[in-house]
Amino acid sequence: MKKTTLMVFAASLMMLLGVGSAQAQRMQMTAEQRAQRLKDTLALSDDQYGKVVTIFQDMDKKRQELFSAAGDDRDARMQAMRSLSDSTDTRIESLLTADQKTKYEDLKEQRMERMQNFRRRPQGE
Repeated sequence: MKKTTLMVFAASLMMLLGVGSAQAQRMQMTAEQRAQRLKDTLALSDDQYGKVVTIFQDMDKKRQELFSAAGDDRDARMQAMRSLSDSTDTRIESLLTADQKTKYEDLKEQRMERMQNFRRRPQGE
């Protein structure tokens, strides 16, 4: 009985760790992966793709600097991240055609909806 309980516990723990790992991987996409997703969704040219990779790399570097500099001030960190995100969006939009901008706006709206849904989720889910 103890062996069975231990096996069930171990299997459950492995499944939980696997789910957490998948979520962490999804949130830790590289600049190239994020740019590739935009390339696929917006039909970016190779030139646009290269510029978007650079923009995302700059964003990643600045994000790291923000987290180091902001310390424990969560509000300041959130405001700085919001500003960085807005700046990144503006830089990306400057590269896009009118049709691509429309699609990009749709993507941003979907991103906002996902963020709002994530915030509304009860803790522990």
